[in-house]
Amino acid sequence: MNTLVVDHPWFLLGLAVFVPLILFDYFSPRRKRIQKNLPGNLRVKLSASRIFFRLFLACLILALAGPRWGIGQKAGEYRRAVDAVIAVDVSRSMEVRDHDGGPAGDVSRLERGLSIAGEAVAALPGMRFAVTVSRNRGIVAIPLTWDNGAVLALLEAIDGSNLTGRGTNLESLVDASAGVFQSSHPSTRAIVLVSDGEELSGSLKAALGRCNRDGIAVTTIAVGSDEGGSVPGGGGITSRRDSGALRTASSETGGAFIDGNREDAAAALTDHLRSLAAETYTGKNKQERKAHWSTFAVLAIIAFGASKFSRLKLGTRNQE
Repeated sequence: MNTLVVDHPWFLLGLAVFVPLILFDYFSPRRKRIQKNLPGNLRVKLSASRIFFRLFLACLILALAGPRWGIGQKAGEYRRAVDAVIAVDVSRSMEVRDHDGGPAGDVSRLERGLSIAGEAVAALPGMRFAVTVSRNRGIVAIPLTWDNGAVLALLEAIDGSNLTGRGTNLESLVDASAGVFQSSHPSTRAIVLVSDGEELSGSLKAALGRCNRDGIAVTTIAVGSDEGGSVPGGGGITSRRDSGALRTASSETGGAFIDGNREDAAAALTDHLRSLAAETYTGKNKQERKAHWSTFAVLAIIAFGASKFSRLKLGTRNQE
């Protein structure tokens, strides 16, 4: 840490200008004749002015190079926060209860997905969230807000049994979610799609293409099971999770695929959203070499003033 380093080493090439200057001082016959004919006091003052001016140039070049040495502390870094939209599929298949235990417990796919999303929202108080739901088409339930309490209250209030006339149109849901983001607020943009991946209408692939174009990452929380379960009131219809479609959705847009059956699904979602942050305080100070460019800048100013002062005294002497 005590070794000398420079931030902009190519500025040091400017020191090469002193080579012709030194050669001129020692080998120019004309300069030697002028120096020989000057009175001693004038010769000394001109030499002093020349030396101070060259010292000014040297210090200026060193200051521009950005020298560092010694040990200092660098404050923790900041990164820009993520804006995330929780996109909730509330189609009839989300009412299926696939499990008789395990991490999901005896809950529906919708309840499991909302629980995972809610835990992540509660763990990230410094992030803006929005909520969209699909009811034949995507609907913005809460626009982007810093009020995570309002987001959590809505997630707890969503009840599939109260949402009638529902179909599965993941394209509309993703499009509605993408429309939430504000161009005036630059941020990392993410959609958290809570779904079993079943699609009855629309084209999820088309919506993903638009997200990819706009730089929006789609992270999927895949709820349900690959074996499937009976849809309540569906006349014996079996609904199965389409993991392949959800994996494709996340991989094509730079998001993450999270299996809703994992015990640590909420923690995985939280860690992923936190990793997307571009302006989150790291909290730790780092050791680095101290910058000393200002020292050379001050020396350059002093040397320049000294060179001018020498010339001023010289001019005063001549007037006398």
